[in-house]
Amino acid sequence: MESNDKKKRREKFLLDRFLEHQGITPTRIDPGESPDFLIALDGRTVGIEVTEVFIQRCNPEARLLPEDPLLQAIESLTALIVDKAREIYFDANNPPVLSQILFTNRITPKDKRKVDQIAKLIADQIQSMSRQDSEGFDWTSREDEKEENALSEWVSFISACRVPELRFARWSPNRAGLVSTLTPARLQEEIDKKASRINAYKKRAEETWLLIVADRTRSSQKFSVMPDFPLDSISNPFAKTFYYGYGSDEVLSFEAMKLQTGV
Repeated sequence: MESNDKKKRREKFLLDRFLEHQGITPTRIDPGESPDFLIALDGRTVGIEVTEVFIQRCNPEARLLPEDPLLQAIESLTALIVDKAREIYFDANNPPVLSQILFTNRITPKDKRKVDQIAKLIADQIQSMSRQDSEGFDWTSREDEKEENALSEWVSFISACRVPELRFARWSPNRAGLVSTLTPARLQEEIDKKASRINAYKKRAEETWLLIVADRTRSSQKFSVMPDFPLDSISNPFAKTFYYGYGSDEVLSFEAMKLQTGV
């Protein structure tokens, strides 16, 4: 389970990406609890509650689970592997690179005992790639099929590119997976969860927003939005509610009790 500090840092990261995408520039952003953030915008205080939406699945008894625990476990594992690989790579004084690592569907939570082994293979592969006289470089497991590269069991693709400073050298895990269509019912469910606390939010801010984020870099949050999404089917009690697809830059914006497409 995420610590409160880690959760708050992630919420702040997603909020910052959303504000940048929308061209919204508050003069101040303060962390809170209920709502998650208070921002100073155009002379007023706006409270923003941030929540993430996950793909649901049915368990063997056909009951809907709020999120897929297996996908969550795999995402935690791949994040741990990539963090370790990045540490190994930079401890060896290699040049700064930004990288995306796509894991195969064969990786499971049981591979937790192999974290160090897989991380070392990834770090060695990226180190080998970074020696090329190029700003960007890719590796695919198909390139090493004949050589039976051990990395191919867990990783299918690596993309990396040189960056000028270490602070830009973010390494991100990803995993092949199915894309789920965002339905009005799924979105309404997330709004209703937070609507029960709207009076508490209003005590802290003149205006309250709800930001619902689907992080499309994660398998458990790969949603797509229908071009003909029924915008008038959503009941929204917040001054503004936004759905933001991080990684795809899809945005829907909802005014109170009605919805309209945002860009």
